[in-house]
Amino acid sequence: KFRAIVFMKLLMVSSEAFPFSKTGGLGDIAGSLPIAFDSIKINSSLAIPLYKENYKFVNKKNLFAKFKIKHNKDDIEVEIIKIKHPENSNITVYFVKQDNFFKRNGLYSENGKDYKDNASRFILFSKAIVQLLIHLYKKEKFKFDIIHLNDWQTALISLYVKEVYNNEEALKNLKVVFTIHNLAYQGNFSVDIYNLLNISWKFFVYNRLEFYGDVSFIKAGIILSDIITTVSPSYSKEIQSEGYGFRLNNLLSEKSEKLFGILNGVNDKSWNPKTDKYIKYHYEINSNIKSVEECIKKKKLIRNSLYREFNLKNNSFPLITMISRFDPQKGLDLIYSSFFELSTYDGNFIFLFSKDNYFKTFEEDFIKRANRTKNIKVVFEFDEALAHRLTAGSDMYLMPSKFEPCGLNQIYSMKYGSLPIVHSVGGLKDTVINYSGNKSANKATGFVFNNYSVKDFVDIMDLAFNLYNNKNIWNKLIYNAMNKDYSLLKTALEYKKLYKRLLK
Repeated sequence: KFRAIVFMKLLMVSSEAFPFSKTGGLGDIAGSLPIAFDSIKINSSLAIPLYKENYKFVNKKNLFAKFKIKHNKDDIEVEIIKIKHPENSNITVYFVKQDNFFKRNGLYSENGKDYKDNASRFILFSKAIVQLLIHLYKKEKFKFDIIHLNDWQTALISLYVKEVYNNEEALKNLKVVFTIHNLAYQGNFSVDIYNLLNISWKFFVYNRLEFYGDVSFIKAGIILSDIITTVSPSYSKEIQSEGYGFRLNNLLSEKSEKLFGILNGVNDKSWNPKTDKYIKYHYEINSNIKSVEECIKKKKLIRNSLYREFNLKNNSFPLITMISRFDPQKGLDLIYSSFFELSTYDGNFIFLFSKDNYFKTFEEDFIKRANRTKNIKVVFEFDEALAHRLTAGSDMYLMPSKFEPCGLNQIYSMKYGSLPIVHSVGGLKDTVINYSGNKSANKATGFVFNNYSVKDFVDIMDLAFNLYNNKNIWNKLIYNAMNKDYSLLKTALEYKKLYKRLLK
């Protein structure tokens, strides 16, 4: 008997997705997964808000539908714009267009301050997605099998699908997957916003939306989805404990049977030293360890151009980089407290941080300390090209995060032959294999410290700098790191297993 190939139909819903919009790892993964899914016979579409920066992708011909959406007592007109994905025409992208809500200079914030109406914006977005699902069924008899939601901005959709509009034929049997990219961001708002939901107060209870007197968007996703995923196996365990659970650890423990950790992967088209459009000198590893020498030659050319650009002396010194949001979560207090030690190393440091930050006072103090040194440069800018050049030109990459759901930059750095220095937590623990002496040299891909303390951080930095001059071992670690496979295809295949399980 022959069975026809069945494409499962999936809608990925996110508040951001690269190449359309991005503030961090959520944008990378939500944007890349649909493309990876296409190669493994999952028919996926993507739905995101139409932000100011997205207008270059659309025109008036792309209008697909118009709805009037009840928003408290207002009727708000929302348009759905439909295009083919610019990188893969098999993927449909649905933009939710409402200019008063989404056509702004930022995605969630400006000048370090969240938009005051973020609750309202993403409630409207959630309602629009549900109306899109209903419209597709009524007009085209088209139904998705799975809707995959990401973070608090989309979590309310699970409530609308499962309990508010559950009698709609379009939503019957629709399975909901909810991914937590960072539990620290929960979408908790004052009960004053409740009327915007246009739902009964019966949902304002502990086992639905109520959370210490507030309305919690993320709780809807946790409680009402069919499957919850996080972005690394270790993080899925950590968030069930008090230290990392941000007051939701007990609830997540209760839901542990449907909670899975799937490690994020890297999009080879965007991050690949062999083809990277942002770097001048390309390189790749092969089965021969001697190929490391060729990679290092190319890396040094990129490094030297960065030294000229940033007016850093001593071309023979290694380059250590960090590319990150400017957020204490990322271990910035360890770096801040270690500036004296960093200034004494025979190495140069370039830190690339996001521009609009919530921690302005700390940012000013951080810059002041950095400016007292000769070998540390700090840049506050969103610059994708510079991020790629720093990754390619560096010898070591810093990621001493307090907690890290997955992290992608340590994976990028290994792929580019820059050895990561990380705290043993979440996805960092799952991806970086620690160098702990010559016996570990055949497996190690970087340096891992266990206790979140200045002492442990400086000790691991000392170890890395001492080892840098032992070229045999150092090159072996680069070889191991560049040969590690953390591809997006692996991530997609893990999701496919979960989706199949759901549809059974």
